[in-house]
Amino acid sequence: MSHASVAEEFTALSRPAPLMVPLKNVALTLTLTIASLALTGFLWREQGYEMLIVAMGWPHVILGFLFFFGKVVRREAKAREAFVMLACVTLAIWIVHYNYAITGLIYLYFLYHAFRDEIVVFLQTRARHRPGPGIYAIAGVAPAILFMLLVPQQQNFRHDLRRVDFGETAVHAAGTLIAFKPVPNSRGRDFYFYLQAPHTAGRRAFTTPATTADVKSDGKVLVNDRAYPQAGDLVFLPHYSGEPLPSAEVSATAESIPVLLTGGHRVGQTFRADRDNLDGVWLPISRLENSSDSARFTFHLASPPLLPYPRFLADMRFVLLIILGLLVIWKLWQQRGHNHQLWVCLIVLVVGMVVLFNVLKSANNAGYSFPLIFQFVVVFHYWSWYVFSFDKLRALQHAPRRLNPPNRYDAMLARLRSPANFATFLILLNLISVMGVFWYYKLNGPAPLRLAFDYNYFLYFLVFHVTFSFAPLAGKAWSLRKRLA
Repeated sequence: MSHASVAEEFTALSRPAPLMVPLKNVALTLTLTIASLALTGFLWREQGYEMLIVAMGWPHVILGFLFFFGKVVRREAKAREAFVMLACVTLAIWIVHYNYAITGLIYLYFLYHAFRDEIVVFLQTRARHRPGPGIYAIAGVAPAILFMLLVPQQQNFRHDLRRVDFGETAVHAAGTLIAFKPVPNSRGRDFYFYLQAPHTAGRRAFTTPATTADVKSDGKVLVNDRAYPQAGDLVFLPHYSGEPLPSAEVSATAESIPVLLTGGHRVGQTFRADRDNLDGVWLPISRLENSSDSARFTFHLASPPLLPYPRFLADMRFVLLIILGLLVIWKLWQQRGHNHQLWVCLIVLVVGMVVLFNVLKSANNAGYSFPLIFQFVVVFHYWSWYVFSFDKLRALQHAPRRLNPPNRYDAMLARLRSPANFATFLILLNLISVMGVFWYYKLNGPAPLRLAFDYNYFLYFLVFHVTFSFAPLAGKAWSLRKRLA
């Protein structure tokens, strides 16, 4: 959400606020973020993170659009044209994502949005919410954002679609059905599942068979996300909703070898789904005869890597990272002494987020780090907007306001500029959203609820939110000239 939308009037202070003001807000935001993620993670593990993002996300998306739509209602310059253009861009991204699952790019899209907004938060907090220079006027910001977008590698674009934890009592050599919530529209799509037995380093207890020949042309066996030269494919069967359970043992049709599952590494397989509503995988799992070690397993159904590229593009990415890094340092050196406090605040923010992210990752045995970083940043962004909004509303309590809003829509928005009214509206929206998420995830709500409350579907609405945060510059300039006149 654009941080300029909560209260549009500003105060004219002669001096910026001390650096401690935005730093205190960052500390408060980090505290709220880690507390909410820790609580939901403790209760529901990784699914709790998804529930939190959707539950907090709907109020964020709704309020962001309410304030953007006010520009359209007021007929601000270029606002209606921008509305149509941004709606078309959103629809285009939705169509591409539906057909090609560009989840990794959506993560980057939101990370850019969050990084940009945090800079705006710092600038406006220090200026006590009066107009100032655009973020790209700050030395080093543009190459820093490009640097951030290039940091993730190809394999980082995977994300878990489903996750199942189970113990050795559920394991059967004839075939273990690892069931999960159905994945709609799975037909013809590529997937990657893998099994991991955490905290079993050095143990030899359980194996699964793999064929020595390449019997599945649409996939291959992977160990620690890399090709396994000794085998071609795991012995497994996908399961789909409404399908009967296999009546016979899941066995290899070609010569097979055992692949060790314990030891802490990942053993998995890429494959293409033949039907919609993929809801499980049959996988033979056997205990070694001379082993009595116990183990718990974590099954992950993940998306395939996004946009595979050759080695020369990987080298080009590395070169660009070096160039952009040097450009950021050069820009900062050129403007040394100017806006250095912004970078101090951002460094504190990044260090704090990295430390807290690693605590969460180690505590929850997350499958991939990039999606967890994304989830952490999303929740931080939600809380950051709340902290910033109340700070802005308090700062503008004594600012002059228009006595007669030009239309009913602005009159409604004016009511939200009261801290009490704003807090009441936020609590109401969050309660409704939390109830919907809990109904869908924990009370097995009806299938249509997934369109609003399933984490993977909610990514579409995050795209909508980020795209509509690009308010037209011309409209902003017109609005500012009108207020200064």
